[in-house]
Amino acid sequence: MSCAPLPVRRMSRGYDHRLRLLATAFLATTAVLGATAHDAQAFCRSTACDAAVEECTFDENGCPRSGPPLSWRTLPLPYRFHAGGTDKLDMDGVREATRRAFDTWSNVTCNGKRTSLRFEEGTDIPGTRPLATAAKAKASFGIYFRDEVWPYDDGNESLALTNQTYGKTNGWIDYSAIEVNATGQAFVLSDTEPGIDLQAVLTHEVGHYIGLAHSQVEGSIMVPSYCQSAERCGASTDRARALAEDDITAVCALFPPSGIAGVSYEAPSASSCAVSSGVTSRGGPPGSPFVPVIALAALAALVVARTRR
Repeated sequence: MSCAPLPVRRMSRGYDHRLRLLATAFLATTAVLGATAHDAQAFCRSTACDAAVEECTFDENGCPRSGPPLSWRTLPLPYRFHAGGTDKLDMDGVREATRRAFDTWSNVTCNGKRTSLRFEEGTDIPGTRPLATAAKAKASFGIYFRDEVWPYDDGNESLALTNQTYGKTNGWIDYSAIEVNATGQAFVLSDTEPGIDLQAVLTHEVGHYIGLAHSQVEGSIMVPSYCQSAERCGASTDRARALAEDDITAVCALFPPSGIAGVSYEAPSASSCAVSSGVTSRGGPPGSPFVPVIALAALAALVVARTRR
C-alpha cells in the first residue's frame, strides 16, 4: 500500500496554537500568554486530531483528547537557524536569546533530577523559506524570521507560530519549524527596551515545538496571548521569560529524567498509513487564537501540516 502525501493544511480549527498579542499591555518589555486558571496542573498536549476535517474532543481544561499526543522519538531534539536571519535585530543577540529559550525547557529539574529533554543546534539552513502557508521548507527544524511578508491572515496580532507534521496514528513529529512575525511586530532583545521580548515569545514557541498546546492556567508560558496576565507582565522581563509550575510539570511529564515518556489518549487506528497534521500555534481554548497579550512527525504516513502560534 502506498501512502502518498496529502495537501498541507495551515491550521486545525479545533485548537489554535498561534501566539498573539493582547490588546491591552501591562509592560512593553514583558510577555505573557494567558487564560483562565482551572487546575494547578492542567497543561495541554497537542494531539493528531485535526478538527478541520474530523470531530475532536476536549477535556474540562480545553485540552485536546482525541488521537495520539504529538511526541518525539529520539533525543536530542534538533533545531537550526535560517542563514538569512533577520535585518531588524542583531543576529548574535537573536541566536543567544533563542538558545536561552530552548535552555529554559531543557534545564528543568524533576524531583531533583534534570529532565531528559535536550536540544542540539545544527548548521544554518541556506536558501529561503517558502511563503505559501501550506508549504514545508526543504530542511526541517528551522527557525525563520519573516522580515518582509507574513503569509498568514493575522499579521497585526500574530507574533510567531510553530508548524509541524506528524503521524496521524502515532503522533510522531517528523517536521517542525518556528516562524517569527518580524514584518508586523517590533521585537526587542534587551530588558530595558520597549517592545515585545523575543526570548519570551520564543520560549512559548519552544513549548509548542516539544509537543505542548496552549494552556488555560493563568501564569503559564503556554497561555494563548503574550502578557495575558499581570502576574507576568507586571513583574520583570525575567518573570515574563520563566516557566510556571504548570509548564515544569508538563516538561517533566513529557521528558522525565528516564527519557521520553509514552502517553496515549486513544487506541491508534489499524491503518498502516499515519496521517500527519500541521498545527498552527496560536494558543487558547478550543477555537480561540493564540494572541500576544502584552504589546504577547520517517513518514510511513500521509502528511498534513498544522501551524501553532
